[in-house]
Amino acid sequence: MEHNGGAERDWTHPYHLAAGVYAMRGSQILILERAAGMMLGFWSVPGGIVDPGETPMEAAARELFEEAGIRPTGPLWLIAAVPLRGYGKNLLSLRYASQCDDGDVQLSHEHSGWKWVDPETYRATHLSNAEADRWGQSSADDAFNVRSNRDGLNDFLRWRNH
Repeated sequence: MEHNGGAERDWTHPYHLAAGVYAMRGSQILILERAAGMMLGFWSVPGGIVDPGETPMEAAARELFEEAGIRPTGPLWLIAAVPLRGYGKNLLSLRYASQCDDGDVQLSHEHSGWKWVDPETYRATHLSNAEADRWGQSSADDAFNVRSNRDGLNDFLRWRNH
């Protein structure tokens, strides 16, 4: 985790559990453009809230299928814990990585676009300090979410390059 900042990094309050997936094809990952819910227009990995009765890993696979219409073709590896803020809640998104080599992306109503991108390019274009500052103009929580997503992606990149 790279960014610092006192109260915004408080891990002592309750979190609502979420899960997401760094879906990989070759050297690229899938990102989706949000069309509903928090941070409209933000590009992020597929993910969402863990439902009662399911594990975070099951939720990650379910969200990937619900949001993008594809399924993991290999094991899901737990890569990062990403704190987020949204819907008036503190969220903790457990992020998994998996190969997703089969199927065409089919978006749900929650997203308006999708791309397979190089993760380094995604970091530089969508998760940069300038982007965090831009999102921060509308909400400190949004800026926090950009930085937290960058921290999670950094964990993914370390894992991938291991």
